[in-house]
Amino acid sequence: MKIFAAALLLAGVTVPALAATDITLNVPMAFPESLTSTANGTVYIGSLQQGAVYRAMPGAAEAKPFISKEAGNFGLVLGVLADAPTDTLWVCDDNGDHAYLKTFSLKAGSLKKTYELPGGGFCNDIALKGKDAYITDTKFGRVLKLAAGSDVLSIWYTNDKSDSSLDGLVWQGDALYTNTYNGNHLIRISVNPDGSAGKGVNLTTSMDIYQPDGMRLSSSGKILMVEGRGKDGNGRLDEVTVNGDAATIKVIKDKYMLPTAVTVVGNTAYVLEAKLNYQRDPALKGKDPAPFKAYAVPLK
Repeated sequence: MKIFAAALLLAGVTVPALAATDITLNVPMAFPESLTSTANGTVYIGSLQQGAVYRAMPGAAEAKPFISKEAGNFGLVLGVLADAPTDTLWVCDDNGDHAYLKTFSLKAGSLKKTYELPGGGFCNDIALKGKDAYITDTKFGRVLKLAAGSDVLSIWYTNDKSDSSLDGLVWQGDALYTNTYNGNHLIRISVNPDGSAGKGVNLTTSMDIYQPDGMRLSSSGKILMVEGRGKDGNGRLDEVTVNGDAATIKVIKDKYMLPTAVTVVGNTAYVLEAKLNYQRDPALKGKDPAPFKAYAVPLK
């Protein structure tokens, strides 16, 4: 088929691009919490319960083991973020009373460095701004910063203690956006001239959001966000457009079972279905909902 397609290209015939395929994680009780990707289409998936990282090579329909629980010395694996130019996979690892931000080689899966969260916490998601890394600490409602060249995470921003469950985050321009999983808020954090965090503003959304989670930018620079929306199987992928202190929520696709993350490859978004209701609902707890999937969603 590849030879045939190449021949058509040489003959000047346009060959339509193959539709992106869903990616399956067929691992019992995996409960994947986050995923990330590189420009070539490699997708990395972090497993919350198995405490491991899986990888789907470009065009593959199934994710395979990449970093085992033992190799990563993992507890619970949450946020993962790929940075191809530095051959770095950033991973949030929560291990009992201790929480860590870890870096691994994207190619080899070998550990590079480990950074412990100050005072404990719960490392949830990661966003990069230049060479600086920012993470959400869901336990204490903090955004922590790892400045380029530093070996220590510092507290960059702290949210209202009554709404501390910071989860997803993404940079758009000079503002950092985050959300609260329990408080159902979308927050814009401005940056002061000296690089410190400015005020966090709860944005007024055009429709309700419920259990907002992972956020990433599309290839055109738009904010994409998933919402878990309880156990009714109506989790959704949103496009978020911010204008002043208001945010317009446009539902791109719904009917997902508790999605937790989104990543983008070209004009395709991959929505990760975590099925966490199987951990929370007494009637389902202990049952295995595998396989899990990252669903390919075409973006306009």
